[in-house]
Amino acid sequence: MLGSLALLGLAVVSTAVIWAGSTRLERSAGRLSRRYGLPAAVHGAVVVAIGSSFPELSSVVISTLLHGEFSLGVGAIVGSAIFNLLVIPAVSALVSEELGATRDVVHKDAQFYIISVLVLFITFALGATYVPGGTNEAAILTPALVLVPLLTYGIYVFLQYQDTRDYVSPPPGDIDVRREWATLALALGLISVGVEGIVSAALGLARTSVPLPSSGA
Repeated sequence: MLGSLALLGLAVVSTAVIWAGSTRLERSAGRLSRRYGLPAAVHGAVVVAIGSSFPELSSVVISTLLHGEFSLGVGAIVGSAIFNLLVIPAVSALVSEELGATRDVVHKDAQFYIISVLVLFITFALGATYVPGGTNEAAILTPALVLVPLLTYGIYVFLQYQDTRDYVSPPPGDIDVRREWATLALALGLISVGVEGIVSAALGLARTSVPLPSSGA
């Protein structure tokens, strides 16, 4: 088993890989959004949101399929959401002389965020209460239940699509679409590799921190 220092080193390297992948992802996604004429608000709420959330999505898939630790991935999602909602806007306001938000962000995106949290809570509550085998300690998510948050997100994407109908996009400029899609795919691969390293390091550190049982009375 890797030592604690080696696991910490793996976590640092994996974080750097995720950073590099995320940078390439954001750059290529921005160019593709301009190519396809997406407004800045839609680009941020859908394209950038999906791209920036890919590490959390990867952590759930990887920790569940490769390590059998679904709760680790869910914890990453919840922790990331809380950090993004509370810490990032506050720090941005502290380091910026003037920080403003449009009415769309306040009246549409923020309200839909609250709705999304409620939908997630209801989904897990139903999985713990009404699904056979579910208990107060463990919720079981069936395919029928997980359709609820997916349909809710579909409504959100549809609302964003409505905002693009009357939008007149500027000329996209000289963009190599195939190259940008290839860069996007490479970025997603880098993020997946980095997330696997982070998950492995976290699980390894958790195992090394568990005290060994006493051998004698």
